[in-house]
Amino acid sequence: MSPVKHAVIAAAGLGSRLGHGKPKCLVEIEGVTILAQLLSRLSDVEDVRVVVGFEEKAVMAELKRIRPDAIAVRNPNFRSTTTLHSYAAGAKFLEGDCLFLDGDLLLEPESFRRFIDSCRPNAPRLGITKAKTRDAVYVTIEDEKVTAFDRLGPAEFEWANVAWLPIEFFRNIEDTSVYQHLCRFLPLGSKELVSYEVDTEEDLLQARENAHLFGMNAGA
Repeated sequence: MSPVKHAVIAAAGLGSRLGHGKPKCLVEIEGVTILAQLLSRLSDVEDVRVVVGFEEKAVMAELKRIRPDAIAVRNPNFRSTTTLHSYAAGAKFLEGDCLFLDGDLLLEPESFRRFIDSCRPNAPRLGITKAKTRDAVYVTIEDEKVTAFDRLGPAEFEWANVAWLPIEFFRNIEDTSVYQHLCRFLPLGSKELVSYEVDTEEDLLQARENAHLFGMNAGA
């Protein structure tokens, strides 16, 4: 049984930097949507919530097709809010700890399983990955803990936009990014993942070139 009981996927954004005219979670790689791949990774998590906004009906239809028991949480202010607000909306009314993920990620199964298995109550942890994203949030690692975020780089690792955090972290938020909000809680534990974020066309090309790592096929 998974130690993770709750998961929130932030999938409300416009995906403007990718420029496909649809939510990034609905982009297909080898015929599989990114959302389908993410949900397959969360098959053992009993409570999954997907925060929707841009083209919400299309995202909700895909969610219903793949995992009817998952909850769609609306963020009607998606045009003027950040992923941080989506995380807070998704975790509203929950207690304890929650797994938070962006909706534009490809996650290699085994490394993600190790991340899940490492999650423990009251032990915050950030997923990190080898730096590769064009617009990365780099991290400084000391004694296996994230001690700083940096947008300039270069650095060996970037934040993977995966986090196991107390829901209390999102009770009081401001109009800022997730990593800026999390600065107040550093240092935080870390665990390396093999992951790709699809934020730009260059990121998408990298992800497609490495699709074999993520089981991106009709049975994924």
